[in-house]
Amino acid sequence: MKRLKIALAILLVILLSGCSALSFEGTDIMSPPKATGNKAHIQKLIDKQTTGDYTLKYPKNGSNRSSIVTQDIDSDEDEEAIAFYSDKNGEHIHALFVESENGDYRVLSDIILEASSIDRVDFADIDGDKVSEVLIGYSVSTSSLNTLNVYTYSDEIIPLDVSYTYSSLVSGDFNSDKKDDILLISLYSGDVSAQAKLMTGNLSGSLSEVGTADLDSDVKSLALTQYGQISYGTYGAVIDGISSAGDYTTQVVFFNPSTPALLNPLYTYSGYSSTRRTTQVCSTDFDKDELIDIPVCSLMAHAEGEDVNTLSRQISWSNFDTESYLLKTAERAIICPKDGYVFTMPDKWKDLVTARYNEKERTTTVYMYEYSQNTVKLLDKIVTIKAYLDEDFDKDSSGYTEFLRSGSTVYAYSIGTADNFLSVSGDEISSHFSLVNQ
Repeated sequence: MKRLKIALAILLVILLSGCSALSFEGTDIMSPPKATGNKAHIQKLIDKQTTGDYTLKYPKNGSNRSSIVTQDIDSDEDEEAIAFYSDKNGEHIHALFVESENGDYRVLSDIILEASSIDRVDFADIDGDKVSEVLIGYSVSTSSLNTLNVYTYSDEIIPLDVSYTYSSLVSGDFNSDKKDDILLISLYSGDVSAQAKLMTGNLSGSLSEVGTADLDSDVKSLALTQYGQISYGTYGAVIDGISSAGDYTTQVVFFNPSTPALLNPLYTYSGYSSTRRTTQVCSTDFDKDELIDIPVCSLMAHAEGEDVNTLSRQISWSNFDTESYLLKTAERAIICPKDGYVFTMPDKWKDLVTARYNEKERTTTVYMYEYSQNTVKLLDKIVTIKAYLDEDFDKDSSGYTEFLRSGSTVYAYSIGTADNFLSVSGDEISSHFSLVNQ
């Protein structure tokens, strides 16, 4: 159950707005809220810099979404901070670097960015000296690409002599040299190629290109880009994108040291078509085994010509094997986007069950089935899961057992007629079920 609840944050994407539901839009605040703790001290420094007339700026993407981002950059157990704001003229964005020591705060640097918004702020040790560099990505309204600036910190903030454009980026150790690298991802646009470019740093404070890999030029926007372990011992980027037709796809980019080369094998060699899906769901470590799982979505077993609206959909959460270049299924789940839940299938159901959805009744029914005369024959029911409005459940829930209430919705089950090893108990149903909006 714990595994499922953690996975739900990613499965928010099934509802309404796809994987972008995971990204909170940066909101500018004209009247700054009253900060507390360390951030209150930092806000006082902003007030002093601006005489109190400013607009807080919030990064739109990445893991650091606050207008005041704190991080122990130099590993001295005191947090540094970066505050983003624009002054009353609104022509620029300030990145105010602040240092703390024994409770005292001082401004290290006030860097002015020729930007209209902040895309992201991240931290990466690109030169291996145990001190994090600061990656700040920003955009201007006249460009579809973001610009990356990199800053290093000793006793002062020093901008590195680098500036790159990108659509999205991730950082992490791609080539196993115990330093963080930067993967710049660019979507196709006019004279800009769809490409991933891996940059690595050195002690001189410069970045150099390690390799490039072609990306799918039909991907028009990015739903989710993440760095992590894609196969045991191999780390890379998993890129969930949205095609011109609105389908979701997944590409995997990693560095092969034996070649050496930056690779995007799902797109370049095989398996890419299997990741194409209309279901708005992104990659995640669904089974919590420290590997990123890629969703391969399909309709459950059905006869040719069946009404597609009655067919339940299945996600095969798959790991990418960097030796065979194949996707290998780790977990399977039934998803019900209209009623907002996911049901992870027990291993014993593998290739032996199918499911049907009744929109009017708000039921998902799991059946045993067999192929008969080249068609699918539904056999005994294993279980039916039904979503009720709470007032309707209280009026008439004959044959159903409630197992979860959420807001105005009651979720209940009815055990079917199947009486064999495929049967499930109420406890199993509850432990395999979870909502996608919690």
